[in-house]
Amino acid sequence: MFIFNIRHKSIKFFASLLISACTTTAPQTQLSTASESAQEYQTISHNTEELKLLQAQLSAIQEQIGILNKQISAMQQQQATISRYLNVHLSTKHTFASNLLASTKKSDSTAEARRLFQAGLYAQAINLLKNADSGGNGSTEAQERMWLLLQNHAHLNNCESVINIGKRFNALYPHNAHNANVLYQVAVCQNRLQQQDIARVTCQHIINTYPNSSAAAKARQLINKKK
Repeated sequence: MFIFNIRHKSIKFFASLLISACTTTAPQTQLSTASESAQEYQTISHNTEELKLLQAQLSAIQEQIGILNKQISAMQQQQATISRYLNVHLSTKHTFASNLLASTKKSDSTAEARRLFQAGLYAQAINLLKNADSGGNGSTEAQERMWLLLQNHAHLNNCESVINIGKRFNALYPHNAHNANVLYQVAVCQNRLQQQDIARVTCQHIINTYPNSSAAAKARQLINKKK
C-alpha cells in the first residue's frame, strides 16, 4: 500500500511537470512565430520602399535622358545648318575666286595677244586667243578678243576663218562699234575666194547699214573694182 502511494504520487509529479513543460513551450513557440512574421513584414515593407525609390530614380534618369536626346537632336540640326551654310559660302567664294582668276588670266592674254598682233606675230596671237571665236560670255572683253582674233586671221589670209568668225560676230553683236569693219573683212575674203556676188551683197549691206563709216567707203571702192 505504501509503495502504491509513492508510485501514485510520482506519476502525478511527472504529469504536472509534463503539463508545465507543454504550457511553457507553447507560448514560446507562438512568440517566436509572431516575431518571425513581424520581421518578414518589415523586410517586405523595406523592400517595397526601396523598390519605389528605385522606380522614382529610374523615372528621373529616363526624363534626363529624354532631355539630353532633345538637346543632341537640336545640336545635330544646328550642325547640319552650319555645314550647309559653310558649303554654300565656300563654294561661292571658290567660284568667285576662280572666275576672278580666269578673268585676270583672260585680260592678261588679251593684252599680250594685242602686243603680238601689233608686232606682226599673228600666229602667236591666235594661239593666245583660243576659243575666242565662239563669242565667249558676251562681255566687252569677249567681244574684243573675237575682233582681235579675226584681224589676226585676216592678216594671215585665213579667209574661211575670217568669214566664219565675221558672220558669227555680226549675228552676236550687231551693235558693236567694230561690226562695219568686221563685215568689210568678210567681203574682202569672199572676193578672194571668188564669191563676187556674195561679196557684193555684203558690201551693199555695209553701205546701207553703216553709210557714214570708213568701212562703207571701202565697200564702195570694192564694188567699183569689180565693175
